[in-house]
Amino acid sequence: MHLTVNDILDVAIQSEESSSKFYKEMAGQAKNPDTAKLLKKLAQDEQDHLDYLVWLKAGEPINDEVYFDGLEEAGEIKPEMTPREVLGVALQREGTAAKMYRQMADIFKAQPDKYFIFERMARDEDHHGEAIARMMDQF
Repeated sequence: MHLTVNDILDVAIQSEESSSKFYKEMAGQAKNPDTAKLLKKLAQDEQDHLDYLVWLKAGEPINDEVYFDGLEEAGEIKPEMTPREVLGVALQREGTAAKMYRQMADIFKAQPDKYFIFERMARDEDHHGEAIARMMDQF
């Protein structure tokens, strides 16, 4: 599938909106206070990413066509899921987001300021995944 960079930014924006909402909802349902605190932190991190992406998209137009591999869904949350299953979906979401941001960083290799931001966002998602994996050990 060939998309413009703006199309990819739209996907990233939707992903960050979805992740922020997901973590907020899960924080509200968490019974463990440490889990709720971590989920609130993840929600804020995703909101920070969202704010940056919206700002970036509002800047200069970019019309290069690119191929983007990573639009797959990481899974859905169902009310009957256990906390470990919910965290498994969260872990998949973080891995998908990290992959997406690394692909975006590659698109911007010639623009070091943008490359740095997307590579940093990919590392943030990796760190979120590590935190979630540690949390899964509690369940």
